[in-house]
Amino acid sequence: MERRSEEFETGIVTGISGEIAEVQLNLQPACETCGAKVLCVPDASGKRRLHVNNPLHARVGSKVAIEETGDFLLKLSAIQYGIPFIGFILGILICYSLDVRLAGIAQELLFFLGGLTGLGAAALIARRLAERLADGNKSFFTITRILIK
Repeated sequence: MERRSEEFETGIVTGISGEIAEVQLNLQPACETCGAKVLCVPDASGKRRLHVNNPLHARVGSKVAIEETGDFLLKLSAIQYGIPFIGFILGILICYSLDVRLAGIAQELLFFLGGLTGLGAAALIARRLAERLADGNKSFFTITRILIK
C-alpha cells in the first residue's frame, strides 16, 4: 500500500558525513505545533535542518522522504506533557500536605497556585530534557525513500 505524502517529512540533502545526512526540511503548516521542533530548530539563515540516518546513500541535492525511527516522538511527548502534568499534581499535593493557609484566600485557590508553581518548575525540567535529547548526536530519523536524485 502506498503511503500518503502527509505521513512523512520531505527535504533536500545538503550534506553527508559518513552514514548521517543533513537534510534541509520543507516547511509544513504543522511545523509550528510539532512536538519535535526542538530537533529541527532554524539555524541563523532561518532554515530547518535535521541530521538523519542515510541507509539509502542519498547524495547531496537529493529530495528525500524521512521518517521517525522507533518511538522517539512518543517519548518526547511523554517528556513534554507528562512531566509538567506530574509537576502540577505534585504542587497541589505538597500544598495540601503542608496545609497551606492564608487569611482571606480560599484554600482551593492556594492549592491551584501550588499546582501552577509545580507546573512551571516541571515545564523547565521537561524543556531541558527535550533540549538535551535534541543536542545529542543520535539521529531519531532515517531516510526511507529518495524522491528525486
